[in-house]
Amino acid sequence: MSVALCAEPRKNGSGGVADGVSVLHGRLHVLSREEQAADTTVTTCLVWVAGTLVRIAGGMGDVRSAGALVGEAAAVLASVPARPERSVRQPPGQPLTQCQLAVLRRLEQDVPLRQIADGLYVSVNTVKSHVREVYRKLGVSSRAEAVRRGRALGLC
Repeated sequence: MSVALCAEPRKNGSGGVADGVSVLHGRLHVLSREEQAADTTVTTCLVWVAGTLVRIAGGMGDVRSAGALVGEAAAVLASVPARPERSVRQPPGQPLTQCQLAVLRRLEQDVPLRQIADGLYVSVNTVKSHVREVYRKLGVSSRAEAVRRGRALGLC
């Protein structure tokens, strides 16, 4: 959705900078009426504005004015909201044990549970128990979901 809101305007008519600004203004107006506007949409739009300023600067013959536009682009990019770093690497609630993390990381390799058990020097039943607990703690019901969720949480 955010890419479509801030995509490059179509080149019909003059296709000038004023058209681009007008299109962006209209799209942001629509966005402002939506209750669930995401930060990524705002970020995408700010990057689009900065890119437009740089493109305009590149087409200008006046070095001083081009430099001012590039400075404006830098200021726009500086206003992009910083993404918070993931400080929590464990899922909320009960954290995974070291053994469960080891099993989760091997689930990512798409190998049979028997091979995971052999690599960890434990029984297949132990691996199955760890897999069940990983699924429960991550709130998933399949190997693929566990791997996706583990990656999203930075566990894999």
